[in-house]
Amino acid sequence: MKELADNPLLDSQDELESVERESEVPFYKKNYFIYGTMICNSILIGAIISMIITFSVNSKVSSISNQYDTLPNCESYSSFTCNGSSSSMDYKYYNNTWNTPKRGQDLWKPGFQDMSTLVGYAQLKYASGMKSCTVNILTKTSTSLNLTYYFDDVAQTSNSKTFDSSYTKTLSVKVVAESGETLILDGVDFIWNVASIKSRDYDYRKGQKGAIVELFGWPDDDVAQECKFIADAGYMGVKIFPHQEQIMSYQPMENMMNPWYFMYQPVSYRLQGRMGTRDQLRTMINTCRALGVRVYADAVVNHMSGNGNDLSNHRNSGSGCTTWGNKTSSAYENGSPYYTPAYTYETNPNTGRGTNVLEYPGVPYGPEDFHCDKALNSWNDANILDSGWLSGLADLDTSKEYVRQRIADFMIDLISIGFSGYRVDAAKHIRPTDLAAIFGKVKEGLGGSLPDDFISWLEVLTGGESQLLVQGDGDYSFTGGLTKYLKANNFTDDDVLKIKIWWSGYPSEPNNDNGSLDIRRKAIQNDDHDQQSDGSSSRDMHDQGCVLIKGCDASTHRSFEVKLFESPNGLSNQNGPFIIL
Repeated sequence: MKELADNPLLDSQDELESVERESEVPFYKKNYFIYGTMICNSILIGAIISMIITFSVNSKVSSISNQYDTLPNCESYSSFTCNGSSSSMDYKYYNNTWNTPKRGQDLWKPGFQDMSTLVGYAQLKYASGMKSCTVNILTKTSTSLNLTYYFDDVAQTSNSKTFDSSYTKTLSVKVVAESGETLILDGVDFIWNVASIKSRDYDYRKGQKGAIVELFGWPDDDVAQECKFIADAGYMGVKIFPHQEQIMSYQPMENMMNPWYFMYQPVSYRLQGRMGTRDQLRTMINTCRALGVRVYADAVVNHMSGNGNDLSNHRNSGSGCTTWGNKTSSAYENGSPYYTPAYTYETNPNTGRGTNVLEYPGVPYGPEDFHCDKALNSWNDANILDSGWLSGLADLDTSKEYVRQRIADFMIDLISIGFSGYRVDAAKHIRPTDLAAIFGKVKEGLGGSLPDDFISWLEVLTGGESQLLVQGDGDYSFTGGLTKYLKANNFTDDDVLKIKIWWSGYPSEPNNDNGSLDIRRKAIQNDDHDQQSDGSSSRDMHDQGCVLIKGCDASTHRSFEVKLFESPNGLSNQNGPFIIL
């Protein structure tokens, strides 16, 4: 490891997130005990009062300091802002890692394990036909460690092991260092163990056409109970909110406890979301598939959590020194650690550096995997769309090979547990070249072919940027451009048809693609979480209906539903090749 560099303090050039925060009570308070001696001017020269404190930790960690020093005068550390027009992370921040508390320290939680030293994940590589799969355990360590890998408690020195369809369990994986550090991964699922989709007469084009119900944050157990009704109603599937491990808080945010948009701020790719555990998710998916209902994920892969939403304490030097406490995650005590650089003022006793760290050990991601912090302040500039931090969310640099592969491995895990596809959140903010490369890796990791019923639809909203986003075959075109790049990544014509676009051009821009996208790739999404927000303008219905339920009468709202079911523009029946979501 290179020697850890000191971090500069914020100067006048550093940007602060342009969101005012309400004053919050710190999540925890440090207790300071003052010990002293009473010195008497008498025969007694001095009395020494000593205290023996016994810690219930082993000798390896008993000497670890728990004290986080703080910067003076409400100063803060650098927040990794960009220099000039560059979007690349400054190399000086690359070593701002390994911020996780060690075992025995006050802030350590069971879910942190030994991520202060050892992190990693399970990568799945299927053979052709997806009846065999090699599991690779990919790790990073802060120092050189001799590792042993346990697959179902059987030890081996190799980090890889191959399984075939005769294996019918959920695989357990553990990594143990010779010096004792341990990493236990969530269970590993294989696609051949997923329940088959019950055949139904109205299952059009094997999952390439149909209606999908958006279930707004329903718990997994409730979805499982509802799938019988959904199947009987003839729906092709259900789409659930993101199931990635997400931020949670014990304090209100904008007068709400854990608002819905926290679910779109992932802290890892572990399937331990607010809606349920990985085990509950697996049970729900198999229940629904056995009834003939497919399940679709909401894949948040453009970004991670928001700057200042993490496990550190924070304060805003530019807003009266407002402070707010740390967050937790949807996995609670078994949650992963995660850190962002903005508004930090404490010094980590383990590293001697500030807590301005951009690190998600549960993935794992470090600062080199992100763009530097800059505002997303232009909707017509491709570079800003791709690299800007949308609403302060830590933006992944999807041009990096490791980031592409890690996202693809996450998407393969989604298929392995039984999802039939996924909506890609904020796809407009990922370059088509990068998306195509990621999907190419997904296909490769699935043995060189996509499942017959696989679909993905990309969130690409237009509001005056049609020439850039959905016309021609330019670098940032999600029609002709993305098609070209997918084919460059070994996609066949049939594969390309499975990558669809959330078509949002109607009625403001009814034909804004100038016919450049195959109608079979236009997904008509009637509603989602964004549409029911005050001030939402991504679906302006003019005088033909209203999306927002609030302040809208039932008849007008139904007009919106009818109009969108007639989309693409001019549609007169539902016998065509398009898909409705």
